[in-house]
Amino acid sequence: MCQSIKTTIDIAELRKTLGVWTTGVAVASTRGADGSPVGMTINSLVSISLDPPLLGWCIDRRSASFDVFSRCSDFLISVLGHDQADLARRFATRGADKFADIEEIEEKGAAGSVPRIPGAIAWIRCRLYRCIPLGDHLMLVGEVQDFAAGGCSPLVFSRGALVSTAVVGGAAQAPISAS
Repeated sequence: MCQSIKTTIDIAELRKTLGVWTTGVAVASTRGADGSPVGMTINSLVSISLDPPLLGWCIDRRSASFDVFSRCSDFLISVLGHDQADLARRFATRGADKFADIEEIEEKGAAGSVPRIPGAIAWIRCRLYRCIPLGDHLMLVGEVQDFAAGGCSPLVFSRGALVSTAVVGGAAQAPISAS
């Protein structure tokens, strides 16, 4: 069993240290009890298992969307492309009308439809499999129900900034040789 060691941690320094780990950027979306679309920018997406196909992401318990996501039956992850930084900022802004002027694409879920962001380079629709409380966050684990991917370069988050990988995209396609 894992044991935690109690030490004094400088949270600002920890955030800075963790910020060197570059992550992809996506929008998690679902529907509220009233049917309205709910979405938020995330960068904590992780592949957990291929059999069964499971993925996970984390939501802060203080998030305005926490109650909706913690009770949802389906959610969808829209992976953002290098040219979608404005959407990432919009869905990261508390209180914004995030779906204003967006014609979300409906994907059929177990309990109805879930919204998908148009132009996303990939999307993954999941049925909620499990919620795991972890510190000040909740990990939502989803069982993959459907998915698709395109060929555009992803938007990434590194050192506290959204970064386009459009320049890197071509090089990333080349095979990596073992040395």
